[in-house]
Amino acid sequence: MILKITKNTDPVWKKKFSDVQVTPSLQKIVSDMHETLAFTMGVGLAAPQVGYPWRLFIVDFADLKETFINPKIIKKNEKTDLVEEGCLSIPSYRGFIERPTELELEYTNLKGERKQAKLSGFYARIIQHEYDHLNSTFYTDHITKPKYLYHFDPVRIVFFGSDRFSATILKSLIGQSVIGEYQVPLVITKGDKPSGRGDSVLSNPVKSLAQQFNIETLTPEKITDSYEKIASSKPDLLVLASYGKIIPKEILEIPKYYSLNVHPSLLPKHRGASPLQTVLLKGDKTTGVSIMAMNEKVDQGDVFVRGRYSLKPNETYESLSRQLSKIGAELLHYVIHGVVMGQSIIKGKKLGGLKPKPQKHEKATYTKLIKKEDGKIAWKKPPVNLERMIRAYYPWPGVWCEYNGKILKLLPNHMVQLEGKNPVSLSSFKAGHKDFTLTW
Repeated sequence: MILKITKNTDPVWKKKFSDVQVTPSLQKIVSDMHETLAFTMGVGLAAPQVGYPWRLFIVDFADLKETFINPKIIKKNEKTDLVEEGCLSIPSYRGFIERPTELELEYTNLKGERKQAKLSGFYARIIQHEYDHLNSTFYTDHITKPKYLYHFDPVRIVFFGSDRFSATILKSLIGQSVIGEYQVPLVITKGDKPSGRGDSVLSNPVKSLAQQFNIETLTPEKITDSYEKIASSKPDLLVLASYGKIIPKEILEIPKYYSLNVHPSLLPKHRGASPLQTVLLKGDKTTGVSIMAMNEKVDQGDVFVRGRYSLKPNETYESLSRQLSKIGAELLHYVIHGVVMGQSIIKGKKLGGLKPKPQKHEKATYTKLIKKEDGKIAWKKPPVNLERMIRAYYPWPGVWCEYNGKILKLLPNHMVQLEGKNPVSLSSFKAGHKDFTLTW
């Protein structure tokens, strides 16, 4: 369950925070805190920030995923650095503060074990930020010069997307809008399509998510039909993620800053409609996500940042999409911050103004639009990359063949499903169908 974030003016901050014991109810609350932290794209969250006057905070950043119960900092080093911080409880502000670069602390984990940890760098900064909250202190209390604190108006974003990859990106934007840093006044997505047999219609994941948070949603056949609506939203940015339609130039030029595309490949490699499937079909070992400033040409805009990902041995389209959407969301927020938010001058340098760099177009590769028939094979003469093909095309368009007048689906993890039957293992199916010799 996503919990409500308290602001720094909430009455909870006037209370004395007490030590807590590990119980099943506490573990449930910690689970909710992790869900809330993921939703808001934060790196740490203290119990008072969700209304509980307890000495407890969680951290989820890179390799540090831990619950700190009744913590006590026992040592800090003298070396400090000046780094920007923000806080979920003080939206629309950022500030630069000095903190020690290393510390040691004692705490109890969620198993009830008393632990010690030595942390440095950004890990140490997160701990100190959250530890401050347990004393009703905020990073703004440490600001030493007025120029080290700046305010920004909520970033207005019109979003384009349609599938689960897009929905993860949109959810991260909504998380920031709930705490007050972004506004998502409008979502553009594809129309509903029939699902399965009969007349049932299923909304796509982006439309369902937008409706859950009462965001106005349009499903235009022609994007230009939405021009006036998009323009009247006065967006700072357009953000597109796996929308599936070309955006015309007049739409791309509406926002104050940029029209951004979250593209799941390391551009200029794998431009086009099916980068995820192509990576899996080719057996690539690495891929990633690029945040690009769109122009009227397909995936040829300048790139702000790229994030790399190493594929796992049994990666499928679904698992790869899930991983890259998380990376894409994190990179997108970095770019939004760098483009829009910086207003101060620190150490003689103006913040913000992040600029994209041109792609090396001579190194570009392209992917094709996948159709249902691309998944059909002849089981007696299978393609050499069948195993990769099954992982790349699951769940759509799927890999399938005709067997004794019926459709036989080939599934990941060496499973098959004959038309009208439940999935079974390939070995079990072959045991009952001696003439079926296909293997992978």
